[in-house]
Amino acid sequence: MIYNVAQLLKAPTGTVQRVELDDADHLDLVENEAKLAGPVSGQMRLHRTNQGIFADGTVNVPVELECTRCLSPLTTTVSFPLREQFYPTIDVNTGLPLPAPDDELAFPIDHNHLLDLREAIRQNLVVALPMTALCREDCQGLCPVCGARRDGEPCGHDPAPGDPRWAPLADLAARLGPPAGEG
Repeated sequence: MIYNVAQLLKAPTGTVQRVELDDADHLDLVENEAKLAGPVSGQMRLHRTNQGIFADGTVNVPVELECTRCLSPLTTTVSFPLREQFYPTIDVNTGLPLPAPDDELAFPIDHNHLLDLREAIRQNLVVALPMTALCREDCQGLCPVCGARRDGEPCGHDPAPGDPRWAPLADLAARLGPPAGEG
């Protein structure tokens, strides 16, 4: 995911180079973000602009997550668009340092004219991760009393223990009986 763009920086504005993402350089994820479950893949177009290079494409990242209901591990592929601006730090023709761009969110191209997509992919992956990952759509989660998975053997506890503050209302309902027209 590191590409030498020296020739592209010498090319006229509007020139496009297509690249395939490979996992030769591993993506470093922070422990709490996600865990990679396979190679990163995708296709990118590197557009030469008057300010540097604009990377545009789609990235597919297989990740291991935890089900938010039952905490069991699950593997899914997160796909997201990647559209980021990269600016050169060294003039490709003269070798002189270039001033930093006005856009503070743009990513630098290093002094060897290597464009590294890894940090841009990592940042966009964190945003694209699902807020609630489920192992199955009908996952029952964990028992709030004993912590057992509800999808397995029944643990014998009530599905949701009642709030004791509602007990007087339940007693009143029992004394009054079913509503008229029922039962």
